[in-house]
Amino acid sequence: MQKFNIAYTCSIRHPGMEDERYGEFESPTTIVAVATALERIGADVEVIDVGKDIYHQLEKRKHQIDLVFNNAEGLEEKELREAIVPFFCEHLGIPYTGSSPKTFINKMDKATAKRIVAYEGVPTAKFQLMVPGDQLKDLVFPLMVKPYSEGTSIGISQKSKVHNEAELNAAIAAVYSQCEQAALVEEFLPGTEYTIGLIGNYVLPILEINFANIPGHPQLRDPHVKSIENPYISHLAWTDQARNFAKLAITAHEALEARDYNRMDFRVREGQLYFLEANVIPGIHPTDADLTNMCRHVGIAHQDMVALIVDKAVKRLALRYPERFHDKTQLLEDIADSTINKVAKAGFLTHQGRMYTLLGK
Repeated sequence: MQKFNIAYTCSIRHPGMEDERYGEFESPTTIVAVATALERIGADVEVIDVGKDIYHQLEKRKHQIDLVFNNAEGLEEKELREAIVPFFCEHLGIPYTGSSPKTFINKMDKATAKRIVAYEGVPTAKFQLMVPGDQLKDLVFPLMVKPYSEGTSIGISQKSKVHNEAELNAAIAAVYSQCEQAALVEEFLPGTEYTIGLIGNYVLPILEINFANIPGHPQLRDPHVKSIENPYISHLAWTDQARNFAKLAITAHEALEARDYNRMDFRVREGQLYFLEANVIPGIHPTDADLTNMCRHVGIAHQDMVALIVDKAVKRLALRYPERFHDKTQLLEDIADSTINKVAKAGFLTHQGRMYTLLGK
């Protein structure tokens, strides 16, 4: 078997990047864990820190790279930033893991993502985009205020839930000042939060975030809550309710045309699940990330999770780039098959002719 050349593109968190703006950047712990997992599948791995020269970094390697394992948050282009590496890979003819530039752009504009999934029948809270000075229209307090184009809870605090116009105006001004963008103002959904992940056509165990169990009884997953919540997160068994939740998540996943892996956040109101947002390049920290947590619950180690993501991408890309993968992926296939064969399955769901497997019990 020949060596598999993988470029791992990511945004590296360097010393001095403690500000929440860099919350999506990768720690040395994540980078080492992911690079080691990629080497385990038989790859030569080069880590590329995504900066302003990323096009040239990819261009000079385009004939050597078999696959880009992309986990880069990009630069400062707002809703375009996560699309930068996929766009350049498309232009240069380099295979890459994950979703297309179109999906990243649609997902990063949270208002657009909500409109797309709503068109396919997935409930989502009513909303309005606002900048300082705008007037509230048909929404009723309490409301949720967050940046319209950020991730990893950037720009969110417990003050993001507002109860009157004074709090609303202050929250909009804070988003506009700190993130230089409009605020997404939406109905506040008071129920339990759920996050639902997929790798390929596998639906991972659903995580339940019951805020009543978290110290201080917060109401939102802000950066502080995410740093302490892991001991209080639970996993749903595959009851009829959980299956219905998964059906909505699959519908949203396909509506956004996400690929290879994805994680979506939802909340319940009066028994109905509502879409909050998608994370089509979810965190993959070896211990703390939600996707890692879901996999760990069904006995999938972090290194096997990475292998599954790559395997799904390679299977999707093989017809388009046969020469890139010929005689290089047998070890990857063996690891992926061995991993998934050991995991309990709770049945299947079908959406528009495609079958999804529920992992776990």
